[in-house]
Amino acid sequence: MAKVTFLPDNKECNSPSNVTLLEVAKRNNIPHVAACGGEGNCTTCRLLILDGIENCSEETEKEKALIEQAHTTEGFRLACQTSINGDITARRLVLDSDDIQNMSFDRQGESKKIAILFSDIRGFTPFSEKLTPYDVVFILNRYFKRMVKVIEINHGRVDNYIGDGMVAIFGINDERNPAEHAVKAALDMRDEMDDMKPYLKTMYGKDFDIGVGVHWGSAVVGDIGAGESKRFTAIGDSMNFASRVESANKQFKSRVLISDAVYQKVKNNVVVKDHMRTMVKGIDGRVTLHEVEQIHLSEEIEKLENSQKSEDGINWRKCEKVESFDSESQQVFRINRENILVVKVNDSFHAINEKCPHMNLTMKGGQIDQKSGTILCAWHNTTFCYKTGEVREWIKVSKPAKFLMKTLMKSNKQADGSLDMDPRNIETYPTQIIDGYVWVGAK
Repeated sequence: MAKVTFLPDNKECNSPSNVTLLEVAKRNNIPHVAACGGEGNCTTCRLLILDGIENCSEETEKEKALIEQAHTTEGFRLACQTSINGDITARRLVLDSDDIQNMSFDRQGESKKIAILFSDIRGFTPFSEKLTPYDVVFILNRYFKRMVKVIEINHGRVDNYIGDGMVAIFGINDERNPAEHAVKAALDMRDEMDDMKPYLKTMYGKDFDIGVGVHWGSAVVGDIGAGESKRFTAIGDSMNFASRVESANKQFKSRVLISDAVYQKVKNNVVVKDHMRTMVKGIDGRVTLHEVEQIHLSEEIEKLENSQKSEDGINWRKCEKVESFDSESQQVFRINRENILVVKVNDSFHAINEKCPHMNLTMKGGQIDQKSGTILCAWHNTTFCYKTGEVREWIKVSKPAKFLMKTLMKSNKQADGSLDMDPRNIETYPTQIIDGYVWVGAK
């Protein structure tokens, strides 16, 4: 039986044929670094063969690829890829005192296929340059609160914040369909941004936008750092590529782009607005990116098939059981990128756009007046007919109060004239009852 002498331990061990040097070390209780768990995905188990190199097995393809990347010397081998058929002497490449104290066989991370989402704010510098630091922090926290909620609802987790940018990862805990949920999160973030813009415009007289990129690929996930600063994260080329996908939004003036790797995972579920071929830093040749407009999650497709129909040019969507409105007379449903408020008045149902046309604030909870057939937007005291959407009374405030509001808005450099904007009707939608369910129609 062949023997291997490990240095600096100066320990001689038997080495059966077809058993790697890493396994020999493990069987003989010789601590040995192997960050990838001995799978040939790193160079931390490297050895320097001092004698008997001719008795080592041929280099594997994995070993050859890693040797090209690593800073090596002659006689360098990977313990997890090398077995012997004759005696050798090998030195473990102990680099410093930390290696001596922390030698172990534990894998420091795990390679996984995950979906990576990068987002970045567009136009935030001109938006924030005249604001106080407190206003900037206030807006960013408001923005991140919305976006993090979207990511977590879609089974992702925020990996990092980079200035006004954000990184999220999906699938690290083997959740179902992580690529689908990452794309859904990206589109929901786009919609949240659209929902936030009127607020920004009203408060500060201007707004900003976002770009989102999604990629699917391999990354090493595990704890990085030490002490209280240690955190669970993902590392790898796929993370960098996802960042490049997001950046391409600037070039193509798009908002949500996905890599072709993501597209291949979700192509049966998405509506693609456009696609483009482009050069990406760090990648040889052109890559294909897809601009996504809409996605239906796999688990929702069957449900959607049974909850929608088309009649006379109107697309009908099943919402909720009639009886559910007994305890909650006003409910909001997401239909075709719109939030629609359905209200029960006596035994009839009426549907209107949930966002008030004045400041894009919610109409839910507004007081219903059955006698006049109106719903009140409590935010600025405007009433609309819930049957036709017609404005009945626009911003009912006293003249002194209206003057004071305008003065305060101007002093804070907020949107001038928003109180004097022309009255705008609210959009309405038809409703019907089918088999005990409320259905809403939308074009």
